[in-house]
Amino acid sequence: MFHRKYLGALGAAAMSVALAACSNTATPTAAKPAVSHSSAASSPASSSPTPQAAVLTKAQLTSALLPLSQMPAGWSTTSDPSTGDKTFCDYRQPHKVQVKVLRTFQKGGGLTATVASVGIRQYASASDAAESFAAMEKALESCHKETYEGSVLKYSPMSVDKLGDRSLGVRIDSDNGTALQQFTLDGPTLINVGTGGLTDAEADTATKLLRDQVDRYEAAARK
Repeated sequence: MFHRKYLGALGAAAMSVALAACSNTATPTAAKPAVSHSSAASSPASSSPTPQAAVLTKAQLTSALLPLSQMPAGWSTTSDPSTGDKTFCDYRQPHKVQVKVLRTFQKGGGLTATVASVGIRQYASASDAAESFAAMEKALESCHKETYEGSVLKYSPMSVDKLGDRSLGVRIDSDNGTALQQFTLDGPTLINVGTGGLTDAEADTATKLLRDQVDRYEAAARK
């Protein structure tokens, strides 16, 4: 049965992935990955730069997460799952995440249950975040399928809104359902939104949540 633990694991595979793209305990590699044009759908740099590069406290980042009051009707909050250190196909991250915050939601039950998450991972600098985004993008050029905790996960590129500095999307299919992961590089952070379910992953909801989460983070970074 599909449940929020599944989406949490996928998120961790993406931002550490956590609901998420970067391993929180990875040892920095000697060489820095070059920015590549991934097979995963990725947007070019935004024409209007993001509010540069305020490094926020954990309390500020937590406050910047989308609250329940900004969710569409029918959602409730859940206890936040552990994101772990799983990355897509176990690729190595070049930099360690300094602060990570996550909020998860659920709607419905049984076969129609849907889960959603919003997360922010902050690095020491915008350049560290950009190199970490590039590492994920490069990994997804060759990582199209893997087995994780007994489930075969299939990764497909997904179109996303052009937000922040760069964005990419990944569709994750398995026997347990489908998860949609969207990532935006925004200054020193990687912002992630994920939705998932057995029968409906709610693509429109994922798109709206990413826009709203990026707007909310950028408002906090301007203060």
